[in-house]
Amino acid sequence: MIFRWIYLFLLILWLQSGIVARKYSKYHERADNFEHEILDMLNKRYSTNFHSISDILELDEREEVDPNDHADVELWNKLNDEDIANMPKTDDYSSEKDALRWLEWYSKISLRNYQVSAFLGWNHRTNLTKENQAAVSAQSVRTAPFNRMALPIAKKFNEYMKNSNNEDLKRIYGRLAQGTISHNDEDVKTRSKLHSKLEKIYSTAEVCELNDTKKCYTLSPTLEQLMQVEKDYDRLLWAWKGWHNQCGNKIRPVYLPFIHLLNKSSKENGYKDLAQEWIQDYEMGDDIEFERMFDDNLRAIMPLYEQLHAYVRGRLCQLYPNRFDCDGPIPAHLLGNMWAQQWQDRLDDFMPYPDAPLVDITEMLHKKKYTIHRMYTTAEEFFTSINLYPMTPKFWARSLFSKPKDREVVCHPSASDFKYHDDYRVKICTVINDDYFYTAHHEMGHVEYYMSYAKMPFVYQDGANSGFHEAIGDTIGMYAISIPHLIKLGFVDEKTVTLHYEMNSLMRMALQKVAFLPFGYVMDKYRFQLFRGQIKEETELNARWWELRKKYSGLMPPVPRSDPENFDPGAKYHIPSNTPYARYFIAHILQFQFYRAMCRLQGQTERLHMCDIYGNKDVGTRFRQMLAMGSSKPWSEVLESLTGETKLEPQAMMDYFEPLYKWLKMENLARGYPVGWM
Repeated sequence: MIFRWIYLFLLILWLQSGIVARKYSKYHERADNFEHEILDMLNKRYSTNFHSISDILELDEREEVDPNDHADVELWNKLNDEDIANMPKTDDYSSEKDALRWLEWYSKISLRNYQVSAFLGWNHRTNLTKENQAAVSAQSVRTAPFNRMALPIAKKFNEYMKNSNNEDLKRIYGRLAQGTISHNDEDVKTRSKLHSKLEKIYSTAEVCELNDTKKCYTLSPTLEQLMQVEKDYDRLLWAWKGWHNQCGNKIRPVYLPFIHLLNKSSKENGYKDLAQEWIQDYEMGDDIEFERMFDDNLRAIMPLYEQLHAYVRGRLCQLYPNRFDCDGPIPAHLLGNMWAQQWQDRLDDFMPYPDAPLVDITEMLHKKKYTIHRMYTTAEEFFTSINLYPMTPKFWARSLFSKPKDREVVCHPSASDFKYHDDYRVKICTVINDDYFYTAHHEMGHVEYYMSYAKMPFVYQDGANSGFHEAIGDTIGMYAISIPHLIKLGFVDEKTVTLHYEMNSLMRMALQKVAFLPFGYVMDKYRFQLFRGQIKEETELNARWWELRKKYSGLMPPVPRSDPENFDPGAKYHIPSNTPYARYFIAHILQFQFYRAMCRLQGQTERLHMCDIYGNKDVGTRFRQMLAMGSSKPWSEVLESLTGETKLEPQAMMDYFEPLYKWLKMENLARGYPVGWM
């Protein structure tokens, strides 16, 4: 009840201040700012992120959290030093008893190292100071000797455990042997500093008005929102060019030495390059097999993408006559997104049937007086309705839900598993709109996965592969914005749902999901070439990026770009953060498999876009059982447990969009829109 008493006390002061303000106009400014003062006071005192006074009442019943209940960096490091000095000895790496004893020792130390790194990393990403960066760097150097000592031993055990009848030992040591180590402390320190510098450049880069250099904007939320709502060709060009210059160009000289160090480390650990290291993590075969899978899945979706591209380009040519070749690539700044990776924010311009406009989810969120907090409780309620988990007290107390005004943070949405006493968090500079409504479900999906496999041994507390992790929340996000669910939320009047309305809804989802796939494909195709030395860094670093985007996405830069000045891929978060991206491509295939499988479990096999599993605890239980497996089994077995399938099936996406695909082919033919762009 503490928040209610605090609220009542501060409300009295607030009201008194308002009365004073009405009597004395000179106090008006103080009355207007008083709520912000209350929120700042509570956020600092209770380490939370209230966005409005109403959030305090919503959180009143939440359990309080001890602010000191987290990994103790000094103590954990001390305990690890003691345990490292007592490493179990073995001369027989074929002994399963010795392998189990060593694994227990290794897991205890690795878990503490993980907990400390998660804690320090969170502190840095949510407060970009030199001190927090230094703490992250120092911890990286401190843990390096343990990793150098442990990896060769894990590899020795793995040589024998490959033939073990103990499937757990075989799988665990196979995964442990994939790790990498650096034998040079200076490399570790430099790599950590470069990584922090890259994230800071991305998080703090600003674009200033051409006629007022004092008016400058960061990507989140200002530039992102501008790209979503602005329609003026030149204003969009200003934002696009400004961001790519101010972020990407500054990333370039830091990024290259960073990846050189990463590549060096990969080669020192027996990989051909960093590309091979990344690919091995997916457990989808060697480089050749993985890229064949990658290529085949994109190829299966391209007929649908090409029809979507043709229709969108034709409509844009009508909106922006004589601005670009209506038979060629689309300028990348016209699609409602800074990177043209998703196009749904320009749906109004591409609506198949304007007579049946979709509900404006952003407008409904404001109309129904959704707070940021309520967006997350609504997402939580979907998960609990299908027998998944409620969020923990620490989630509500420690997540960063809105952008702070008093410090610089990494605003890119993410979820964190601290693996310490139910400590799960999300970090999102939330804006009350449809995109963030979806993102809330996506990031909470990561947390559901964390909680589902939390009872597994530490070595299995991970996704079946990284694509699984990204697909979980996206699957629920698709249900959350489906027509049937929006009806249940009171956002859509069932009487307004016609076949025209359904087609518009399918178009919106295609602009979000189908449009993404070539982008998701190019992100790592480009980096694989870079890591393999197949790109000349001085003359091709930027040119190759646009060569690939044109070939697979049918997009082009809106203004001429050149090497060695520009580095447009660096303007996308996952490049400076060094986050592999094939996982998102894989996730977009998987989520439609998950979605189709759960619809089938409740008996729906047609019109999949009209399926909603909200409230179906039986289906949710099957879903949770898959999540609970973590990484304990090969991903194909995990997938089979829910879907009955053992490989990626792009046909699930084609099944979902079948009505739209047929419509696009007929519409493009009728309008004379050419298909293709080469």
